[in-house]
Amino acid sequence: MSAAEVTGLVREFAGRRVLDGLDVTVGAGEFVALLGRSGSGKSTLLRVLAGLDVPDVGSVAVPGSVAVAFQEPRLLPWRSVRENVALGLPTGADVDRTLAEVGLAERAEAWPLTLSGGEAQRASLARALVREPELLLLDEPFGALDALTRIAMHDLVLDLWGRHQPGILLVTHDVDEAIALADRVLVLDGGRIVADHAPGPRPRRDTGALRSTVLAELGVVDDAA
Repeated sequence: MSAAEVTGLVREFAGRRVLDGLDVTVGAGEFVALLGRSGSGKSTLLRVLAGLDVPDVGSVAVPGSVAVAFQEPRLLPWRSVRENVALGLPTGADVDRTLAEVGLAERAEAWPLTLSGGEAQRASLARALVREPELLLLDEPFGALDALTRIAMHDLVLDLWGRHQPGILLVTHDVDEAIALADRVLVLDGGRIVADHAPGPRPRRDTGALRSTVLAELGVVDDAA
């Protein structure tokens, strides 16, 4: 069973081939992180999986429901947190339960502009998870957060993933984040997956060698090595 299966995906923009015969699979309940240099096509892949873009060539199979959380929470400022999470849902969806899961039960009636960065991202996650997706796409959702808030969000995402077990594809620029969170760490370069690493059981320690390897695959020298 796969939450998503991409085969031979080609996507071009203005004559530039961003994805070049890309093959990638996200298993049901699997947590996959995708790393790549800026402009390597990571967000393009997410847009295709979300149905927001279409491939020029290749096949994309996403058998179940899909939800997306972006770097910008994209909350409607004129609606409360609860109303943002419930937007577009059928009557009877358990919005309050989901808000409690992400630690926002007491902020349900708050306006988005009064939320901290971490609270806004929690609301964004709640809006995605309340739909019980079989594939959850995370497009650099922690990139704008401070270090301590980011660590708290990592713990929250792992907890929510453990409870709901969607397949997750996380796009990130942060190698340490990818290694800490994912079952598999993929490296995208030249429009294709050039490396596929399995960091091993959690909690993860002594990941320095893997970190150096992934950084080298991204063309970065690990000064901490």
